[in-house]
Amino acid sequence: MTFPRRFLTGTALASVFSVCLASVPGLAFAQDDKSATETAAARSLAIEGLKLAQAGNCSEAVDKLERSEKLRHSPIVLGKLGECLVNLGKVVEGTEALRRMLREPLPPDPTPALQQAYDRAQAALDSAKPRLAGLTINVKAPSDAKVSVTVDGEPVPAAVVGVELPADPGEHVIEATAPGYLKASTRARMAPGEKSSVSLELERDPNAPPPGAETDAAKAGPTATQAPAATDDSHTREGMSFDSDAVPEERASNAPAYIAYGVGAVGLGVGIGFGLAAMGAKNDLDCKNDVCPPEEEDRLDSAKLKGTLSTIGFAVGGAGIALGTILVISNSGSSEASQGRHRGAKAPGLRYRAAIGPGHVKAAIDF
Repeated sequence: MTFPRRFLTGTALASVFSVCLASVPGLAFAQDDKSATETAAARSLAIEGLKLAQAGNCSEAVDKLERSEKLRHSPIVLGKLGECLVNLGKVVEGTEALRRMLREPLPPDPTPALQQAYDRAQAALDSAKPRLAGLTINVKAPSDAKVSVTVDGEPVPAAVVGVELPADPGEHVIEATAPGYLKASTRARMAPGEKSSVSLELERDPNAPPPGAETDAAKAGPTATQAPAATDDSHTREGMSFDSDAVPEERASNAPAYIAYGVGAVGLGVGIGFGLAAMGAKNDLDCKNDVCPPEEEDRLDSAKLKGTLSTIGFAVGGAGIALGTILVISNSGSSEASQGRHRGAKAPGLRYRAAIGPGHVKAAIDF
C-alpha cells in the first residue's frame, strides 16, 4: 500500500499513522509482554498526539506523545515527539529524541509511511543541530568544596563543569552552591548557535562553622560532665559523721535521711522499753525516802542501768530523727540551689554537719 505525499496531511496523515501503528514492525505494539489495556491506551494516545502535532499544536501533542512512548515504544511516535520538542524551543531534548529514533535500523521492507517518518526525522535533526547553543560553566572554589551546579533548576553533572555542553537558545539561570559557602548565580542569554561561557566564584559563608568543625565534634562525641569532688569530708573515730558536701549537688539521695529516721525510731523504741523496765524495777524496790537497804543494792544497780540505757536510747532516737530532718531539708535546699544555678541565679548555700559517737550527739547547720 502506497500513499502519495500530497495526501499525507491532516486527518489523512493521522489515519495513515493509525494503520502503521497496527501493521508496521516496531509500531504494532505487539502484546507479547504488555497487557491489551496498555497497548490500546498507547495506540489511543499516539493517534491523539499525532493529530495535534499535525495541526501545529505541539504544546498539547507533547504530553500525549510522551505518555504513549512510555507505555509502548514506537519510532513514528518518538520521531514526531522530537520534532515537537524542537519546535517548542527544547532543542537539546528534541534532537536527542530524533537521534534515538534514527539509531534504530529500518526493517528490511519498510512501509512508505515509516520510511517517510525516518526521512522527516533526519531532515528535522539536520535543521535543528545548527540551533544548538553551547554553554561552558566555570566554578572557582576550593578543591575540598562539594560544589553543586544547576541550570534552570536542573542539576548539571560535575563531569561537564568546565566543558562546553549543549544548551537551548534563550535565557538560562546558572547557580553554584556548596556547604559552608554563599550561593553564586548568574544569567546567560544565548542566541541560536551561540557559544557562551560563564564563571562563578564561591565565597565562604561568614556564618558557617569553620571547615572540619562538625566532623571534629562528631568524632569527639558527647562529653561526660564530671561531678565536683567532695570536700571537707569528716570521718571520726568516735562514730559516724555526715557532711552536706558529700551529697551530689544535682540530685541528692534521701537514703541517708531514711537511715537516720530508722536509727531514730530504733533508739526511741529502746529508750521507751528500758524506761518502762526501769520504772518497774524502781517500783519493786523496798526503799524509803530514797534510802535502800543493802540487800536491795543489786536491784537498785539494775534499775539505774536500765534508766541509763533508756536515756541513751532516747538520745540516739532524738538525734536520728533530727539528723533525718536535717538531711531532708538539705536535699530540698540543694535542689533549689541547683535550679537557681541553671537559671543563672546565685542561691544561698546550706551545709549541715552531724556526728554521733559514744556518749555524745552533735548536729549543726551552716548558712
